[in-house]
Amino acid sequence: MPFSATQEPGGPARPLILFAVTDARVLKELGGMLRELGYEVRQAADGPAVRRALRERAPQGVVLSLQLPGCDPWRLLAELRARDRVLPIVVGAPVYIEDDAARAYRLGADDYITFALSRAQGMPRVAARFRRLLLPGTAPAHEAPEAGGGTARGPRITVDRPTRTARADGTPLDLTPLEFDLLALLTARPEQVLSHGQLLRQVWGEDENADPRRVKYAILRLRRKIAAATGGRTGIGTVRGVGYRYHPTD
Repeated sequence: MPFSATQEPGGPARPLILFAVTDARVLKELGGMLRELGYEVRQAADGPAVRRALRERAPQGVVLSLQLPGCDPWRLLAELRARDRVLPIVVGAPVYIEDDAARAYRLGADDYITFALSRAQGMPRVAARFRRLLLPGTAPAHEAPEAGGGTARGPRITVDRPTRTARADGTPLDLTPLEFDLLALLTARPEQVLSHGQLLRQVWGEDENADPRRVKYAILRLRRKIAAATGGRTGIGTVRGVGYRYHPTD
């Protein structure tokens, strides 16, 4: 199928979300919500169309179906993440499969959704993930602001909320929007244990009983990026069976 666009002719450039999907309902419902928020929405309905779309213009976010024809979606996911370390990528499937969700997180997906979710459940979650691209200086709607200013500092990690930038030992960190929100929450509450449920609720906007593996793999990617800048230390400790804690002196 041909690469298609929904941008209004002559209008100003808007953040582009690429839909690598074939499901017309997903494009109509989720794409419609994103257009209302000010995004340009484009569809590429098979592997070759996705690659043509990427050559034409780099998107600011991707929704990738695991049933995308004409390619290996897993390989495409890995390529997208290797191409851009901060690109928000949401992987979607008709039904939830635990092993697929874990694999998607390992390969760098920011979220895994089932397209079977109703408009009131899954669609707003994805729209909220991409909405931060339009307003990069704002925290997620479900996250309460912290007292004492917008910057959380430790001897190794600096997080600046207004500019949504982070540094480790003075080195800028290339974080996805989700990774930034996760780090910002951890560093804003030093030495406090945050459970998987708390992180799911405050970073993902999910129910506390949602799949905790999305937290596990997001923490893993975040640690790798910090460790690359610091020579190994991350300041993020695991509290087995509970969650994670940020140690400012580590």
